[in-house]
Amino acid sequence: MRKRLVALVLAGMTLVAISSLSAQARLDIGAIVPRGAGLTLGGGTTDTGAFIGNWPFIPVPDVGIYYQGDLGMVKLGIGARAFSLLVETIAVPNAFVELDLGKVAIEAQVGGGAFLMFGILPTQANIGNYWIPDLSAWFKIGKKGSFRLGGGLVGLYLPEVMGNALPFLIYLGGKASLML
Repeated sequence: MRKRLVALVLAGMTLVAISSLSAQARLDIGAIVPRGAGLTLGGGTTDTGAFIGNWPFIPVPDVGIYYQGDLGMVKLGIGARAFSLLVETIAVPNAFVELDLGKVAIEAQVGGGAFLMFGILPTQANIGNYWIPDLSAWFKIGKKGSFRLGGGLVGLYLPEVMGNALPFLIYLGGKASLML
């Protein structure tokens, strides 16, 4: 598992390095609003009973800063992403691949391997087998497409704690994606 992870990270870094001739910094600022949840168990999906529409409107602030490479329709980025849970913030290293289809962007992200948690509780940092996969689709709004509205699925993969189980949230969201 560790060799695969190292190979995947090196492959991603190589792709970002190749695209670095047109690379620049990117800042994503927004919020996701959970609308439902589910759980996958060994390839099958089991619904937890929390359906779309039954969830209160509680936005979760989401901020990411990346070094983004541009390969035309495909954008690659590596950086950090943070989620705020009102009184605590969790930040993780993060990488993304974005497919730019004009007014629609499809993003696949994965963060983890380490985390930093800070807020009213004592600050914690840890390295481990913690992963946050995220698959989303966004409609670009505005002349440059910097403002985005969309939705997706975000999961929490903790194989040492939960085995093959992968809990996930279905969310709607909005964000500003700014090139610095």
